[in-house]
Amino acid sequence: MRMNSIIAMAFLLMGCTQEVSETELPILASSWIDDNGNEVAYRPPQFELIDQHNNTFSSEQLVGKVHVVDFFFTSCPTICPKMTTHLKIVQENFVGNGKVVLISFSIDPIYDRPARLKAYAKTHGIGYDQWKLLNDDNRHKVLDLATEYKVRAFEEAGGGERELLHDGTFVLLDDRGRVRGYYDGLSPETPAQLIEDIQTLLKP
Repeated sequence: MRMNSIIAMAFLLMGCTQEVSETELPILASSWIDDNGNEVAYRPPQFELIDQHNNTFSSEQLVGKVHVVDFFFTSCPTICPKMTTHLKIVQENFVGNGKVVLISFSIDPIYDRPARLKAYAKTHGIGYDQWKLLNDDNRHKVLDLATEYKVRAFEEAGGGERELLHDGTFVLLDDRGRVRGYYDGLSPETPAQLIEDIQTLLKP
């Protein structure tokens, strides 16, 4: 299920969408107006993290590729397994397509080291290199990325225990790093819609 109507309205209020025809996907967050009234061009989030194979993966490797982003953690017992299942459906439709990449950012830097991410990938059938599970030692780095992607993910500490919280949003970006859609990662309708929209972005 696409969430563009709600997100696009929020961006419209900030003056940061571009007009497109009804047959195209909207371009969200192309620019915004800062506190001084100046228009600021949107810049895709920049990062360099470690993947499930203990290799460095950076945002530069996404240039020229349509990609889907979400946030998760491997010990999440609630929404993460369903989100992963839905992304797996998307993955299976683009196996071997080097122009499509899936990115899952872990918000748990303590436990989700590469070995654990690799085990999670094996358990859930993430067997292709085009789906990256990423993390970093710095717990703030991934959480800051969530803010840049306009997704809710944060850590709460209470009573000496950590609580990791995030929403179930998928973010679709085009080959120029522009946000083209937000989706409910828990809806059974989302995989089909996301596949259709990715195919739209792949058209020459």
